[in-house]
Amino acid sequence: MPMRTQLRRRTGPGNAALRRGITLIEVVVALTIFAMVTAGIAGFTTQVARGSRINGLASVRAGALAAQINRLEVLPYDTLPTRVGCTSISTGLVPRTECVAVQDIAAGRRQVTFILRPNNTALRPDTVILERTRPRQYHPLNLF
Repeated sequence: MPMRTQLRRRTGPGNAALRRGITLIEVVVALTIFAMVTAGIAGFTTQVARGSRINGLASVRAGALAAQINRLEVLPYDTLPTRVGCTSISTGLVPRTECVAVQDIAAGRRQVTFILRPNNTALRPDTVILERTRPRQYHPLNLF
C-alpha cells in the first residue's frame, strides 16, 4: 500500500490564502483618515468662500466709489455746494452711507471730500479728497 502524504497548510497569520477580506480595525482606521482629510478640506473651502464674498463686496464698493467720484468731477464748479450732506443707500449689494463735504480753500478753489461707509463691518470706509478749481472764462479770441 502506497503511503499518501498530505501537506498541511500553515494556519498562521502570514498565510495570504486565509486573509480574504479586511478587518474591522482597518475599516475604522480608513474612515478616521477620510474624516480628518474631509474636515480639513471643508474648513479650507469655508475660508475661501468667505474671502471670495468679501472680495466681491469690495469690488462692488470700489465701483460705487468710482461712480460717485465721476459724478462729482463732472458737476459744474458752482453747483458743488448743493451736493453737501449724507445719503443712506439700502439697496444693491453693498448697503452704505455716502457723505459729501465741500470746503472753500481759496478764491476759485474748493476741496471736495467724499466718504463711503459700508454697513457691513467687514469692509472699511473709504475717503476720497479731490480739489476743484473754477474754470477760466473762455473767450473765442483769447486762445491762450
